Amino acid sequence: MRIPVIRYYAGMTFDNNSKKTPKYIITKEAGYYEPMEQIRGRNGLVSMYLMEKLKEGANVPSMRLQAKNSLNFTGLKDYFIDDKLSGFAYGYPLADKVYSSKKIENPFYEYRNDGFLFIIHQDKKAVTAEEQIRPTFIELIVLDGAKVLIPSYCKQLIMGGFDEAINQLRKQAKAL
Repeated sequence: MRIPVIRYYAGMTFDNNSKKTPKYIITKEAGYYEPMEQIRGRNGLVSMYLMEKLKEGANVPSMRLQAKNSLNFTGLKDYFIDDKLSGFAYGYPLADKVYSSKKIENPFYEYRNDGFLFIIHQDKKAVTAEEQIRPTFIELIVLDGAKVLIPSYCKQLIMGGFDEAINQLRKQAKAL
């Protein structure tokens, strides 16, 4: 399997000010991913909410990330494996040209063939069950044109296949 081009890396930190729904803010990034510019908030930062699935169904991931203007950034597939947190997930951008009943233009439409990998860092010192399943930090890796192979790339990630590249990205990432 060829190694895909890593287009973008971001580190998302849990916002301690978030209320009921856990909110994550991109606090560091490496590379540039144009559609992220479209989902920046008034404060200049990208925020996403970690939410449970909207509807039932075998193919609906149990968790998803929602961005500005209620954009479903991605479902987090394999977030849970055998009812346990996996520490990893994968997804891809919404493929529709517009979304919501307001017909908002999807900034990720031209990037719909990209794939997303996630490394989920849980709070090891958490006391309550809710705190334990709420990640303290989420890493996002965007792979260029990798949508169809993203489940395989996620397995590769779990087995350490991206360790070297990710360590380089962590070093290169600039704080925001």
